[in-house]
Formats: sequence, structure tokens, C-alpha cells
Amino acid sequence: MEIVIVGASFAGLSAAIECRATHPEASIHLIDREKEVGYYPNALNWKLKGSLTSWDQARISLLKEAEQAGLDWKLGTSLIGLDGERKTVSLKKGETVFELAYDYLILAMGASQIWERSSGELESRLLSSKTIGAAQASLEKLKDAQSIALIGGGQIGLESLEALSQLPVRLSLFEAQDSLLAKYFDREMTETLRMELEEAGLDLHLSETVNDIRLSASGQKLNLESIHGQYEADYLLIGTNFKPNSQLVDGVLKLNADGTIWVDEFLQTSQPDVFAVGDLIQLPFAFLGKAYLPMINHAILTGRQVAQNLVEQQWPLKEVQRMISSHLFGYYMTSVGLTEAEAQLRKEISTLRLQRPFSDWDDRLLDFKLVLAKETGQILGGQLVSKCQHVEQMDSLALALSQGLCLQNYLDQSWLCLPRSRPLIPLMVEAANLYRRQLLDQD
Repeated sequence: MEIVIVGASFAGLSAAIECRATHPEASIHLIDREKEVGYYPNALNWKLKGSLTSWDQARISLLKEAEQAGLDWKLGTSLIGLDGERKTVSLKKGETVFELAYDYLILAMGASQIWERSSGELESRLLSSKTIGAAQASLEKLKDAQSIALIGGGQIGLESLEALSQLPVRLSLFEAQDSLLAKYFDREMTETLRMELEEAGLDLHLSETVNDIRLSASGQKLNLESIHGQYEADYLLIGTNFKPNSQLVDGVLKLNADGTIWVDEFLQTSQPDVFAVGDLIQLPFAFLGKAYLPMINHAILTGRQVAQNLVEQQWPLKEVQRMISSHLFGYYMTSVGLTEAEAQLRKEISTLRLQRPFSDWDDRLLDFKLVLAKETGQILGGQLVSKCQHVEQMDSLALALSQGLCLQNYLDQSWLCLPRSRPLIPLMVEAANLYRRQLLDQD
């Protein structure tokens, strides 16, 4: 059996490891256009913050497992074509072009942050950490930087902003939405963070879209233009949403409107024996239907899952929960499920917000918001911002969402929560009392 996997990041590595365990006699070919693989995309941020003493510390643990799996590694090799009828892929390494036949093909090329209006002339002024080579080159560029512009106030943009704030440079952040982290948090939940960033001297441009980027006449700076004005920076970091690297299979495989590769519930594409995983595909999300939300845990999950479906379709996709967590400028911020803005588009809702100063009964909690279905009390989402780690506490809320629990059901089953999740229970009890008062007031 010949298994060809294109892409050696989280999805591709986990697929290779699982394929070896599931099909021990197969020949498994792992292809990636990069010569060095297996690094976290946060490597540059970690280096700037001093948490890495060497780049090797940013390697993915999956890489060691893959190195012991007896794979045929083809690094520095690019996919340039796919022939589904002949069941071959066309590859290029250096100046050499060759074909490789497959019985099963797994596409795991991931995604990229692409500025649609950019051109090759901007490359020298762009910062990136998508690959280890790009991260190392960006670190060199930063040695002479005096000003840096960032586009995107989501999780990626803010994590980069925090890392770059370690440098003596002027930072400007541009975000099209009217608040930070708008995809995962409602505006009021990030207002404290916004005010602190502005007080710290960071230049925030919310509700401002960058429409054009050009090199200056000297070629040593970038000129950014929005409807509100023109700005200048030495370098630019793009922290906008990812776009799937599906261009090479457009016209060969069926694509969705957002550029993701269409797959069935077993991860098979429109071509027999061709599968797609990770950041190339949409996944079924609770309340959202199918959605494109590229995350590391989803890449690993689908990578493992596809190995079980190559020969026999036995592991269908199931709904997954959206849960993101970041530590930004001293705040631990976690969002589970739907925001209020998302939920109110789907049904009538109730929102409950509880705020606590650090000196109160539980100094780990600062600001908590719960989104419920108004009539049933079903938990639709939750957001928690604090100065102390709280991801374990929110795990129980994610479990409640996956089970479709209402708030009272959650409290009735609270004894099932892990010990580290139990500090959330008193807050949920107070939320339940507040919810009951809301219902009584309506009556």
C-alpha cells in the first residue's frame, strides 16, 4: 500500500504516525516544501519573550514520533499537480520534477496568512513566523526596526503584539472590527485590555481597515493607507485570518466557497482515495453548522481520524466545540462556544455577566459571561477573563456545551467536574440565580 501525505505540520505528522500504527506494512511518503519542519508557528513570539534559548525548543513533539515511524521523507519538495484518474501526484524538488503514485493520498498543506493586495516587492518588509526559516529571518529584520504595523486584532495579532512590545519600537495595530478578539469575545469583555494597551502607549486603530500597502520611494519603509489616513512603518506583520492552501487543487477537487476543500464525513474529497485534513477543511461545529476555524487541536484530531478511514470508512466526523484560550498582557482569556453576537442571530437569548475584583472570595476570577437560550437555559457559550490560569475551569463548560446541557443540568451534574474545574461552580450557581430572577421579572 502506498500512502502519500502532503504537508508535515500538525495534521500531516499526526496522520503519518497514525497511518503507521494502523497500516504497519504500508509505504508512507511524507512531503513538505520546507526543508525544516515540525516547528510551532509561535516560535518568533517565544523567542522575543525570552522563553526559547534555542530554536529547537520550538519543535513539535509529534516530530520525534514521526521520525521513528519509518517514513519516506521528501522535504524541500513541492506539490505541483494531482492526477486523480492515474492516482499520481507531480512533485518538484529543486529543478527536478517527478511523479509519485499513491493508493491513498492525504492532503495536509495547511493554511497561510495572505494579504490579498500584496506583491512580491513587499516581501523584504514583511514579518512572519509561519516557518522556522521565516521566523529566523524576521528576528534579523527586527534588529534595526523602529516602527512596526500589525494588521489584525484577533488572537494571532495580539499574541504577536505582546511579543513585539518587548522591543523598543513603536507599534500600531489595525483591526477592521470595533473591538479586540471580536471573533471570540464580545466587546465589553475586552474593553479593560483595550484601555490598558492604549495607556501603555500602543497605537490601536479599531474599526479601521487597511486598504493599500506600498513600499516608500526609498524602499526602506512601508506606506499603509486606510479610509482614515496614511501611516508609515519599517515592517508589517499580518495577523489576519488564515486561508487554506488549496490553490493547487482548485479545478481538480471540489472546493467550498471559502476556498476550503470539500470533504464528506469521513474526510474523503470529491476524488476517490484522496483525503484532506487540518486547516484545509471545514468542520461541523455546534450551533454553527460547518465552519472554517483552523486550530491545532483540530488539525491533530483530523490527522489521526483520516488514518482510520483510508481503507474502511469507520470514523465519521463529529461536532467539535470551539474553545480558544490566550494569555495576553497578564490576562488569561478563554472563550467557549458562541458569543452573544453570534447567539442572538440564531435564537432568543439571555446573557449573564458577573464581575469580581481580585480581592473577592475567589481571586482567580475577574470577568465572567454566560450566554444561554432564553426559554430553556441551554448553555450556548461562555467567556472568562482573569489574572490567573483558568483553562481547566472552562473545560467543564465546554463539556456542558457538547452535551447540550442547560444551566440547571450543569449544576445538577457538577459533582462530575474535575477538582480543578470546581471553582467555577459558585459562579455558575450565582448565574443560575440571576437567570431565574430574569425569568421572574419577565413574568
